[in-house]
Amino acid sequence: MNLRSLAKRLPYPVKQGFKYAYGLLPPRLQYGKVFWETYNFLQDSQWWSRAQLEEYQMQQLSRLLEHAYNNVPYYRKIFEERGLKPSNIQNLYDFKSFPQLDKNTFKANAEQLVDQTLDRKKLSKNHTSGTTGKALQFYENIFTGEKELAFIYHQWSRVGYLPGSPRVEMRGAIDRNNPIHFDPALRVLRLSPLIDSKEILTSYIKHISRFGAKFLHGYPGAIASFANSIKRFGLNLPFKFQAVLFASEAVYEWEREITQEVFGCRAFSHYGMTEKVVLAAECEKSKNYHCIPQYGITEFDPNTNEIIGTGFLNFASPFIRYRTTDIASPPISLGCSKCDRNYFPVFPNVEGRIEDFIITPDGSLISPASITHPFKDLVTIKDTQIVQDSLENVLLFVVPWENVDKTTLEAEVKTLCNDLSQLFGERVRVQCEIISEIERSASGKFKWIRSELTKNITEDGIS
Repeated sequence: MNLRSLAKRLPYPVKQGFKYAYGLLPPRLQYGKVFWETYNFLQDSQWWSRAQLEEYQMQQLSRLLEHAYNNVPYYRKIFEERGLKPSNIQNLYDFKSFPQLDKNTFKANAEQLVDQTLDRKKLSKNHTSGTTGKALQFYENIFTGEKELAFIYHQWSRVGYLPGSPRVEMRGAIDRNNPIHFDPALRVLRLSPLIDSKEILTSYIKHISRFGAKFLHGYPGAIASFANSIKRFGLNLPFKFQAVLFASEAVYEWEREITQEVFGCRAFSHYGMTEKVVLAAECEKSKNYHCIPQYGITEFDPNTNEIIGTGFLNFASPFIRYRTTDIASPPISLGCSKCDRNYFPVFPNVEGRIEDFIITPDGSLISPASITHPFKDLVTIKDTQIVQDSLENVLLFVVPWENVDKTTLEAEVKTLCNDLSQLFGERVRVQCEIISEIERSASGKFKWIRSELTKNITEDGIS
């Protein structure tokens, strides 16, 4: 058991003292054996040839399929119904004949998708956020989290981040009563996201300057809002970040632009999910996402570009050929010529989750990235959100800056509505409502587009 796992079992008062002592330890002692074995393996294998990476993938896939066949009832049934054995799958071409797993199927068979040989009391229980109304609960092996952290830090190492490096974090639920919190165990200064009064912003800047961290990590929406407010209030920054680390949300180009402009450094994004089936990140020399083949097998639906993943980290509740409902731009290469890694596949953008798309009366899907252009040069408007409640109706919620000129605001809102109407087509009515604040999820995440209609696509697929 590593020190982090031990700390979770301690009484609260003891735990607080332990956190301070833990923060004084060098990283080689803070992180457990599994973390360092995984991290060091990744730092070496990132330069492997394509053939070496493919061989490793097939070794891990064979282990996973053999394990699933022997210990997970749902997968044994799948094999037997098709007259297959794990040994029949000799390569990735054979693997494509194995059935895909969607969220509905997982929920309906959750009990049969657990390794029956394990004591569930000794497993970690995890769940997705359930933004589509389909939260999944599943189990993880005890060291899955340590391995995942090693993969994340491996990706961050491309922009200079090392295990144990202090960082500023803007993610999690909004806490107006305690917007600044220091976690000594993790060397993290946590700032509550999306609190943008000038007083709080000034306090944030002072704390960041004293803390001295070189990395800012968090939700793109929260960090972009932070940057936009700094620019609007004309606040000076007495510090300089080495990189901004985006996570947990799709990244829109305007968020990247304002972040890089204000903080004067590279905004670096990675893509992953709670189910831990696919992990991808930009490299130090390009903005394209490099899937990590040591993490799992990544596929794309040839018709929709929905990401389909098979994860190697969790054998307790295996996800094999799992449909993520995330849509990516088509893959462009099998390796990166700029950084010389043979990671594959490589794709330019994560367009968003299916449920983040606007669907038109004729059945077309409009991605969030396609909708961002009218919002790039707003002057009077601080925040916006698009909500589709029917095929023919879209609501635009607008939060203006304080004390803006009413006439200018009305003109900007009218222009936004007209631009959206042209984009969505004449059969879709765009209505606007000016509000004081946009509701966030319990975790603090912000959904720029909310569609009740496209939830059904996660059930029925895209026709």
